[in-house]
Amino acid sequence: MARLGGDWYAKIDGTNLFKVAKPNTQLGIGIDALPESIRKSTILTGNNLGQLANVHEMPFVDPAFYDDRLKNIIQYYSINPDEMDKELHRYAKELLDAGKVSEAWQVLLADY
Repeated sequence: MARLGGDWYAKIDGTNLFKVAKPNTQLGIGIDALPESIRKSTILTGNNLGQLANVHEMPFVDPAFYDDRLKNIIQYYSINPDEMDKELHRYAKELLDAGKVSEAWQVLLADY
């Protein structure tokens, strides 16, 4: 049972329970610091951009990061950079929607 506002209450079960991460206590890099191709993505949502912008320093490519799907995207779309960007953004969105911000950054940085 959850108390809302006024006379309103809600009954909670596993189907309507979700977690929202608390805001970063340090200032994030902000939307303006995101690379333009990420900031102007037609695939990433405003919430996705907020997740990316909430990191406290600009991430860098981690040479130890390995992901089979990322490898396949790069191999398959290497001859068509525009389509590769879209596919990288789709994959990054999936990761962000699953709360995997660091992994999403690595996917997006693979294009730089």
